[in-house]
Amino acid sequence: MAGVASSFEVAEEALRVVGEMEISARQVNKLTEQMGGEMAAERDARTERYVEQPLPRQPTTAEVPIEVAAVFCDGGRMRTRTPEQGHGIHRPHWRETKNAAFHRMRSKPLQRDPQPDLPDCFRNQAYVEKLVNGLKNLKNEGREELPDTAQAGVEVVASQLPAAEEPAPWQPETLFRTCLSSLAGSGDFGAMMAAEADARGFFTASRRAFVGDGQGYNWSIQQLWFPTFTAVTDFVHAVEYVYSAAKAIYPDDASARWQNYVGWANACWQGRVSDVIDVLARWLSEPGPSAERDPPPENDPRTTVQSTLTYLSNNQQRMDYSRYRRAGLPVTSSLAESLVKQINHRVKGTEKFWNDGPSGEAILQLRAALISDGDRLQKWIVNRQISSFSPRCQKVPQATSA
Repeated sequence: MAGVASSFEVAEEALRVVGEMEISARQVNKLTEQMGGEMAAERDARTERYVEQPLPRQPTTAEVPIEVAAVFCDGGRMRTRTPEQGHGIHRPHWRETKNAAFHRMRSKPLQRDPQPDLPDCFRNQAYVEKLVNGLKNLKNEGREELPDTAQAGVEVVASQLPAAEEPAPWQPETLFRTCLSSLAGSGDFGAMMAAEADARGFFTASRRAFVGDGQGYNWSIQQLWFPTFTAVTDFVHAVEYVYSAAKAIYPDDASARWQNYVGWANACWQGRVSDVIDVLARWLSEPGPSAERDPPPENDPRTTVQSTLTYLSNNQQRMDYSRYRRAGLPVTSSLAESLVKQINHRVKGTEKFWNDGPSGEAILQLRAALISDGDRLQKWIVNRQISSFSPRCQKVPQATSA
């Protein structure tokens, strides 16, 4: 209940009404921190065992052969406070959560690109405009100064997005998903991800993919812990960048803006990222009305174009989408973003403040276990070590016949 309900108080009420169980919100909180802490300790012990294996590590073999093993990584936000400071909220601040999804998938590799042309949803101007605005708003989500009206705007944008077209037949299908979430830094979280992937037999999969957005720590994790996985930069973020560049270059010509965006997005979709890089580099090399400013202001179109050029240049080697489609690998991080939303549904809110440390880490463990496929949380609860005096550990007396 602590992992499902919106608050411990709601969990208390639900347990009383539905479960006919009287337990206070404070006690639910204490049990959550205790059990979540045990789960975190178990995770850390497993990670340490994996990291300390002699090199080269021998990968765990999956009981059922895995066609496609896909690992997704993305960051979220939750508000925390300094613990042990007395009653009330002390030093509130935002912390980034690290979130990873591990998808066992199936797909069929193909000789030819099954979808060489840009999907219709990315040719829909209303869809792209709202998609890009939504991504920009979500980037600001979690800032201390973000007002409630801005947060509401994010939710409105998300709710107004047109439904994307049905998944193409070539896209891999998820068979089973597990996930991790933590307040740990990227260095520690990368090791946790590797240990989880190995426990699932991911390193022995026939085809392997690591999908992320343009954040540098994603690719540091991939290079250190998942070097045998195909690195894939999320295509949706590429759409955001090329559309922003088109708006910056053609602010007053809607027709030219859209025409160039479609051409650049299609080039990226086909893996011809170098063509877009060349066009943007040439535009930047030409003198403009603000070329002499140093540094350029934030609203300078050259700043936006330079940002897009840098993003594409840094990620070009991870944007061969035509090859990924032929291999039946995912090309967007939508599954990671979905995971972040599921985690945030419990831990994030302007009225929620978690203790910076064990309390925040504990709820993330429970929530991640709860939304993983299978009965991971239930099995852990049943098998966890408890006091030998617990009724669960006592022998049940055998019934005697009359």
